[in-house]
This record gives sequence, structure tokens and C-alpha cells, in this order.
Amino acid sequence: MVFRLDSPAYSTELQRKEGETILYVNYLGVPLTPSIADSAEVMARVIDALTENPEVSRIIFVQQRNYNYPFNQISFLLEIAQLYTYLLRQEHILSPDKLSLFANLEFAPREISYLLSLLRQDPAACYLEINKRLAVYKRNYSSQNVQHFDAYLGILERFKDLLSKTKLISSLIDVIDTYAIGDRKIYASMFRPDVLPNFTLTRLVAQLPEQAELIDQYELKSGFETVPVMILKVSGDAKYLYHIMPPEYSLSEEHHSLLNLGKNVLLDYQPKSEEFVDSEKMRSLFFNVARDLVSELSLNKKIQLNYRELNSLARILVRQTIGFGLIEVLLFDENLQDIFLNSPIGQNSVFVRHSKYGDCVTNILPSYEDADSWASKLRLQSGRPLDEANPILDTDLFFGNIRARVAAIQRPLSPTGIAYALRRHREEPWTLPLFINNRMINSFTAGLLSFLIDGNRTLLIAGTRSSGKTSLLGSAMLEIIPSVRTIVIEDTLELPVDSLRKLGYNIQRMKVRSALLDATTEIDAAEGIRASLRMGDSALIVGEVRSSIRGDEEVVIVENKEMKRIQIKEIEGRDISNIYVPTVGFDLKTKLSKLTGFVKHPKRNKLLRIKTRTGREVTVTPDHSLFSPTKNFEISPIECKDLKVGSSIVLPSFMSCGFNDIKSINVFNYLPEFRVKNFEKEIRDGINVLGWKKATELSNINCGDIYNYFRTNQQTNIPFSSFTNIMNAAQLCYSLENLEVKKGTSLSIPAQIPVNEDFCRFLGYYVSEGYHYLKEKAGGGVIITNSDKNIGEDIINISQTLFKLAPKKREFSSLGKTVQYQIHCLPLAKLISKLGCGRTSYEKRAPSFIFGLSKEKIAAFLRGLYSGDGNFTSSNSSGNCVRYYSTSKKLVEDVSYLLLNFGIVGKIYKRIPHGISNAPIWIIEFKERKMVKTFLREIGFVRKIPEIIERKWEHSPSNSVKLDSDNLKKHLVKYPRKYRHLFRFLKCSKNYLEKVVSDPECIVSDKLKTFALGDFFLDEVKEINEINLEEGEYVYDLSVEPSQNFVGGFGGVLLHNTEAKALYEAMRVGALANLVAGTIHGASPYGVFDRVVNDLGVPVTSFKATDTVVVANPIRTPDGMHYKKRVTQLTEVRKHWTRDPEEEKGFVDLIKYNVEKDELEPTEDLMNGDSEIIKAIAGTVKGWAGNWDAVWDNILLRAKIKQEIVDVSRKIQMPQIMESKFNALSNDMFHRISEKITSEVGLPVSERVFPEWRSWLMNNVKKV
Repeated sequence: MVFRLDSPAYSTELQRKEGETILYVNYLGVPLTPSIADSAEVMARVIDALTENPEVSRIIFVQQRNYNYPFNQISFLLEIAQLYTYLLRQEHILSPDKLSLFANLEFAPREISYLLSLLRQDPAACYLEINKRLAVYKRNYSSQNVQHFDAYLGILERFKDLLSKTKLISSLIDVIDTYAIGDRKIYASMFRPDVLPNFTLTRLVAQLPEQAELIDQYELKSGFETVPVMILKVSGDAKYLYHIMPPEYSLSEEHHSLLNLGKNVLLDYQPKSEEFVDSEKMRSLFFNVARDLVSELSLNKKIQLNYRELNSLARILVRQTIGFGLIEVLLFDENLQDIFLNSPIGQNSVFVRHSKYGDCVTNILPSYEDADSWASKLRLQSGRPLDEANPILDTDLFFGNIRARVAAIQRPLSPTGIAYALRRHREEPWTLPLFINNRMINSFTAGLLSFLIDGNRTLLIAGTRSSGKTSLLGSAMLEIIPSVRTIVIEDTLELPVDSLRKLGYNIQRMKVRSALLDATTEIDAAEGIRASLRMGDSALIVGEVRSSIRGDEEVVIVENKEMKRIQIKEIEGRDISNIYVPTVGFDLKTKLSKLTGFVKHPKRNKLLRIKTRTGREVTVTPDHSLFSPTKNFEISPIECKDLKVGSSIVLPSFMSCGFNDIKSINVFNYLPEFRVKNFEKEIRDGINVLGWKKATELSNINCGDIYNYFRTNQQTNIPFSSFTNIMNAAQLCYSLENLEVKKGTSLSIPAQIPVNEDFCRFLGYYVSEGYHYLKEKAGGGVIITNSDKNIGEDIINISQTLFKLAPKKREFSSLGKTVQYQIHCLPLAKLISKLGCGRTSYEKRAPSFIFGLSKEKIAAFLRGLYSGDGNFTSSNSSGNCVRYYSTSKKLVEDVSYLLLNFGIVGKIYKRIPHGISNAPIWIIEFKERKMVKTFLREIGFVRKIPEIIERKWEHSPSNSVKLDSDNLKKHLVKYPRKYRHLFRFLKCSKNYLEKVVSDPECIVSDKLKTFALGDFFLDEVKEINEINLEEGEYVYDLSVEPSQNFVGGFGGVLLHNTEAKALYEAMRVGALANLVAGTIHGASPYGVFDRVVNDLGVPVTSFKATDTVVVANPIRTPDGMHYKKRVTQLTEVRKHWTRDPEEEKGFVDLIKYNVEKDELEPTEDLMNGDSEIIKAIAGTVKGWAGNWDAVWDNILLRAKIKQEIVDVSRKIQMPQIMESKFNALSNDMFHRISEKITSEVGLPVSERVFPEWRSWLMNNVKKV
């Protein structure tokens, strides 16, 4: 409750929630019903409250019931409150100056006070009273006080004019003349609150809308409760109105008071989080407590309750405390398929999807408080997070026999707050006869599905959302022989496992990590499936489900337009909405893609460290995948446990730049604690706007005033914080162009520094050859050491141009001639420090903003860098080589990433020097001629570099492609003689392959061209080291849609997110002897193939593990208003194809939907026996091999049995025989009879099986 029982009467509380400002007014204990329409006192209090809080959008009076007045009613009184405030504060209607205008009229002040008071209590009466006085005074106009009367009449005319323009008076203008003052019936149609139980803030619009047509009505019965439902058609609204009247909204006052007392008692008990895990047990406990409590309270209050009323009140108390309120009441309705609560909660009605009437709007308006409490309960029940770092929660809701899937989203994914979508599951599992009855399938399709399931085929059920694919999978589970062990793997518990277990099925459920979770310690789908395959011979059912690197491994991200490398574990808890990662797309081109998920996997003890010939390193779990080239010119995931020394793996060879090409930097963003020089003009403008007192206050000056900064005898520079306070308060724009940054007596630098090639080159010089010092009292400075005359002149020129500073040049001759350029300036030294350039050689880094600049600016930075600690060598023996040296490992890695902007992949290694220091020197080098040429052409050195040596042939073992003769012939269709050697050596560099595909004399396939021009480099595994940890560590993964790869490790390795392949691992391994079935989103067999192979990264050959694809899709009716769930095709996947199953006729339809007949029909291929899958099943059964007639007879027998169940159910009006319990008995009897007939005649022929089964059916339906 908002107020306690001892809270003062009429006290108020203002709460802002989900875009609404709600004013709560306490009327507990007040002997008056808080009705604005009926009570002048209540209306006056409301207007007083609105005067103080004009932003209020809703008012709730809290009493034994809550009285809610929405904004469309409050807005009438908001105008009156604004008018009241205007008259008092702007018109100053009661001020001495105003009253002096009619000083001789003694009655005037009393009348104005009376009218103002009446305005608050009864605006309509106020309007009539003003009219009445105007008429009287004009009629009895006195010539003695003409001036005073004119002034007073002017006041009244002004009052009347303003009041008549308000919405309230305008709405009543036609009937106001008939209004008897004090009667107040005139307000009844304008102020009608939603009367709510005090134990919930969810609103219910109980009144039926005008001009509503009743379409249907029925009652929901659950336990001792009956809930009336009406389906209404409202004029002008395309949707039906689902009008429900839950029992808690129609209680008597006595029953209502019992629930209020009961809820206050129950609120003192706070359930422990572990109690929410078993929600059914907790609900049962609370129901017993609530029933005893209500019974005891009724005796104390002498309120008689019968057994039905007692149990009904207890159920209401449970759902309004530990339950889910009116959501539970909606879930009573078997006709509802989906329930939607859209954000912002409190401003949108609940929407439902009705099985008969489609999308409907309800008369329920949920409150934010209730919706927030539901989120807390879902977190506790599911053990999954729902917060800004994890804005999606996918879980399940159970109470009684009712099951529902819940998807909740919140900020930042839902910018206006929390929202819910609930999918109600059938209380009993769907069966094939039920689907026949509602025409989703026909009996022949049911018979064929039954045959395939018994034949242990892999079955993939595809469809769009709400197509019924999960329900169809549940019905398929009922066709499994109960004695066969079944393992079910899901991320949310949708499949009817508990129902099947009650029917005697040997079934085990496994729950894995949801695909929508950003971070969790639940087991992922891949590990869950692998575990299931170790749990013995079982049928495996995979519902809708969605491997990893070490936590201290770095990954490349772009966060808020800033590229950085951070340890992957540091992403946990971050807002990933503004994070992008470099990724290689399906076109093998590098781009920045949005990070869609962060995954935290359970601790692992065994890891692998992979090191390559170019010096890249990454530590991963053995089942994590890198990428490797295939002989068919593709790059494909390969698990690290399958790698060997010498295996080729893929590195990115290009990195995007220019995504944050800033033109200048505001130095104050980095040095906000410094002071502003040349501030005088801007501050004087601020003083002119604000006045010197306000400006002084904003400057936080303890002694003196704002003019302290202008006095010549004590002039100092204003702090930047004070400067911005004044500018913001005065709403003045200012330019950084003439401002400078300064502190104490230090030299100053411009407040705005252009980020151009000169600035980038200066930073390159500093990172390579400079350092800075910062001393507490001695200021600071930047020193760059370089003896090259050209570089020295460039440093002096840049310093004078950009920083307005003249460096001091000093020469030393200790170990040879050395030249230093010293810039003694504290702001510059501090800026260099804040930019992240590092101080000593071991700490040096490339500033993070460099990575987002244009290619030309990055080249300028690298030119300054290489001109310091880089070199170029060339010789006839060793060829050309560009190197960069540093004692900072991180800097060398920075350089490797910056070189990728130019397509240059360097080799990274370290060398231990022999001399004064034995600190390792890190080196990045590249020798490939194309890369060297690119470097000298686009980056280069400041000093002159000798010409490169070009030899006719260049041989490099790096970036090498191994070719396969057959595949090369397929993709290199036509070529001149000069490329014949490719077929002889079956090996070339990727650069040479690029030359081949770009040659106009060659005709090549698109795949080969894409591969050769792809943004990747082929490296080679040099070392694989196993790491065994005594204490396991958490491992992590990133999800990037749709490519599922990212860059990480030392130097940059292309890493893959591999969990999407889980179902296909089950199909390939588990389906050798068992049924494997699952669901997937897809609208056609090829759509499934495209999603599985291209989006989810499953190898093409693995897709062949699919035997059959069943597609279920909603079919729209011609009016476009409704849809029917239908299976539209059943397709087998053949195994002869190699690349594209559609082009190579790998998809063969066995059943197709005829839209004109609204019927599924077998295809000619099936009727002619041209089905490899069915033949494969027949080949394992004695008597069926080569006997198509016997196989066909068995399919038709199964179809006939399913149809007979439907027909008998309709004939004797017993729909329960189509339900799961009887269906399980029927399937068991079918198999028993088939076994018996087979032992007698060798085959389960339909002419013997069906009559005996039908006899069993007719004998047993009487027992149901």
C-alpha cells in the first residue's frame, strides 16, 4: 500500500512511473467517499493539489477501494487549477493594487474571494454566479461610482471570459443554465473513476462502451470461481473488445474489507528466494494460509462465508500477493493463445490473441507496480536475470494445470520500460487426432508422421512464430513408444514433459541456457546435447534452444565510437547496446557489426593455447572454433581440439576505419580541472544576462565577486567549471576558437586542437621517441628525442602551428649526438597523458581515438611512429622488410591493428637484446612485396628511404592456399597457359590467387572470386599447448548476428560462436539409432537450409543429417482478418547433393498443401514410391524391404486409425478420446496388435490389424 493505516488523512504522495506522474491522496479513515463529482470538498482538494503539482497525469484516492481518475478527466480540473493560479499570480486579482481600482465598492473584495473559493469547489456554479452578478450590476448601474464600477465589471468580464474558455465549462455550456447550484449531478458524466480493489493498482474498465455490439459471451470456470467474458464489437474499432469481469472487481464491501485485512497480514511475511523455485508448493502453502486467515478474520468481523466464498477469497488473495494478478485470470481462458502487455505499462490496455476472434483489446489496464512485482517473481522463479545488462528474460509460468511461456523485455531494449508477451500452452498435450480435427493436418499426413517417427528418422519442424511448430513437436512425442527412453532439451519449458510422464513415458527433461540471455551460468545447448548423447540409447527431442575463450583474452570492440581491446570478461555487466565488433561477413568482407549477446559459460579446467607463425595467440576451450579454409574455397569453423601444428587458420587482413573521424578535440573535455584564458568577452556577456550576483554565485567564489577575474591587481583565470556554469545558465553559445587552456603560471595551449595529419604525426613522434613529465610544483612538459633534421623541423613547426608553443632544442653528446625538443607546458603534458599515449617506453600505446580516424590520418600517425623507431631494409639476399621496434608489447599490437587498415598483416615476435638492458624488444615486420609497396606508397617515412628490390618471382610461405585439383577445375573455368602451374603445384599465395581472379582472361566462379578477394589472411598453427587448471575458470563468448564471429586474442584471430550447431551434432551422432526431432524458425525447406548454413554456421555437409523437414505456417483468410494454422509441406532431404540442395534437387516434397482445397495432398513422388527416407526405413524391417505395397499399406493403416479416432469422437460427442491419455493407449494397442499379427502372418497387414484395433476402440471408449 502507498499509505499506512496511521498516515495522516488527506496526505499526498507523488510518484513518477513509466512516463506518468501519479498523485496518491490518502482517504483511509475519512468518513467520505472520495468522489470529485459528488463532493465540493474533494474537488477543491484536487484543484489545490493540481495547483502545486501541474504535471500530474492521474489521481488515485486510496481508501477501502482505490478510486482512479485518469488524465482525460483530470485534464478538466488541470485547466481550472491553472486559471486559479493565473488569476492569483499573474492577474493579481486580490492584490492591493488591483483592489484599489474599486476601493469604494466594499462588497467587491468579499465577492472576488467568494468566487475564487467557488471556482475550486464548483466551477459551474462559479460561472453562473459571475453571470448573475454581471446582469445585476449592469441593471443597477450607479452613476455615483462610474469609474469603480467599470473597473469591477471589467474584472468580472475577464474572469467570465477566461472561465468560459476552459474545457469543463465548454463541455457543460448547453446544460449549465439548468444547473441547480449544489446539486452536482452535472459532473456525474465527466468524473467517473475506475474503482479498484485496494490490494491491486491494475485498472479494469467495467462499464461497457456505448454502441457496442455483443458478439459472444461465455464463462470461465476455475475451482470455485466463475468469470464472465463478453466479446464486443465497438463501432469504429477494427479489433474486438475482450471484456472480462474478474471476481475481485465485483466483491461486496464486507468481502473487500476481509481481503484488505488479509493482504496486510500476508505482506508481513516475505517469502525466501528459494521458496519461489517450487512455485506450486509455495502456492499450495499460501492458499492454505490464506484460507485459514480469511476464515479467522470473518469470524472476528462476524461476516458469514460459505465454503465457495471462502475458497474464492483465498484464491484471490494468493494471486494478488505471490501470484500474477489478472494475468492468471486471463490464463483461465483456453481460447486465449497470447497475452501482450506493451510499454509503457499503465498507459496501454492488455491485448490478447483469441483462437476464434483473433487480436482483441481488453478492458484491463495494468499498473506499473504490479508489472514490476511480476518481473521480480519471474527472476526468482527462473533464476535468470532481468536488468539493463540483461534486458530479456525468457521463462515459464506454471500454476495448477496452466502453463505459459513468458518473454519479458525492459530498458534499454524497450526504451519505455518493461513489457511482456505470454504464450498460453494447452493444459493437455496436442495429439495428431486433435490436429486432424482442427484441419492443421489430415489423417494421411498424421499416418506418415507416425511412420517416420517409428522409423527413427531425424525430423525438423520449421515455421514462423505462432505457427504451431512446438505443439506439433509435442504431438509427435506421443507417437514414440512409451517404453523408449526420451530426452527433451529446451531453454524454456514448453514441451509437455510432465503430461507425458504422468502417462507413463520414460522421459528426462534437460534445461539449457536461453539464446536470449546475455550472461548466465546455465549449461548451453551444445553441452546439454552432448551430455544427452552420453545418457544411453534414447530418442532425443530438442525444443527451441539457442563455446568460448578465456576471461583474460582480449577482444576488439568499438564502444561509443571508440575502438579498444578489453578482456572479454570485462564486457559482463556493460550496456552492449552501443558496442560493435569487427566481423567477417558471409561475403568475406570485414565490417563492424552490432554485438547482440554476451555469454558467460560455466567454469572449465581444460584450455588450449594456440600460437601461429605470425605471432598471434589465443587461449580457448577445446570445443571453441576458429576458422580454416576448405578445398572448396570457403572458410569454415574448426574446433580447436581438431587443429594440428601446420593447420591453416584465418586472421582478419583488413580493419574498418573512418567510423569516428573527428575534426578536432576540445581540450577541456580531457582537462576540465584547468582554467580558461581569454574568457573576458564571454563572461561579460553572461553577466549582462544574469547579473553580477547570479554570476558570482555560479562561480562558487568564497571571497569577492565575479569581477575578481577582471581586476588587474588580482587577475586570475576563471576555472572551466565556473565558466560553463555561467554560459549554461545564461544560455549563451561560445566558441572555443579564441579560448586557451591554462593552469597557474603555466604556458597555455588552444582550447580546440585540430585533429589533422600534423597532429597525428606529432603523436606518432611522441609515442616512438618521446616522454612527458608531471611534477606537483614544477609543472610539466613533453620531450621528444630525434636527431633527424627533417623530423626536428617538423616537430618545431607542428608545435608552433597547433599549440602556439616554441620548443627548446638541446643537443647532447654522451653516446653520440642526440637532439631533444623540449616543450615545457603543463596543459600539453597533461593532455598527452589523458589521451593514453603512455609515459615511458614500456607504457606506450596508440591513442584509442586514432583507430576511428580516416585512413590518411592513421597513415600520418604511423609515419611519425615508424620515422622514430621503425626502419626499412632491402638486400638481394633477404629482400625487402619493414620493421617497427618497441619495448611495449601492447604498442606493437596496436600497430598491427592499425596496419590492417592498409591490408598489411605483420609478423609479431620478441627479441632479447644483449647489452645494457635485457628487457625484451617486441618487433612487428612484414616482407611481402605487395604489403611493402603499400606501406611506402600510403604511409612511408619522413626521411628518405632507398628503393625496394623487385625480383621476378617472390616466394613466401605465409598466406598460402592449398588447392584441390577437382575443385580448382570446377571454379577456375577458363584460364590462359601462364596459370597452368597451379594444377601442377596445387599451392599458391592468396595474393597470387587474387591476381588470377582479377585477370580478364580468366573465367572463375563467384565462390572462388569471393574467396580470393576476401578480407582475411591465412596463417599457420605453430604451437598448441594444453592448459590444465587446478581451479576452473569461467569462459566467455560473444554473439554477433548473423555472422557469429569476432576478433580476439593477441594480435587478432578470427573467433567463432559455435553453439548454433548443437542440434546438428545431435542429428549426426544421436540419429544413428534413435529418433532426433527439433524445431527451428523457417518458412520453407530452403529457408531452413539458408538459416542453418549461412546464418548459424552449420557446415553444408552436416545439413544432410536432416531426413525430413515439416513446414507449418499460418494461412491468411481472403478477408485478411484471420489466419488458419496449417502444415504446408513435408519434404525429405536427400543425400546426393554437394553444395545447394535446391539447385541439385536435394529437396523432394512428399506432401504439399493445396490452398484451393485447403488440404494436404501426397505428391507423385511419394505415391510412386520415390522416397529414399521411406525406403531406408523399409530396408531395416523384415518383409518391407523392396515391398512398397506393404510399406504403403502401413502408412494408410496408421492414417485410418487416426481418422477413426476423430470420426468416433465426433459421432458419440466425446472429444476426450482425441486427448493425450486415450491417444497413448491407442498407440500402445496399435503396436501390440501389429506385433501379434506380424507373428501370425509375417506382416502387420491393415486388413487384420484395423478390425482388431477398432474392436478395442469401441470397447474402451465406453470406459473413458
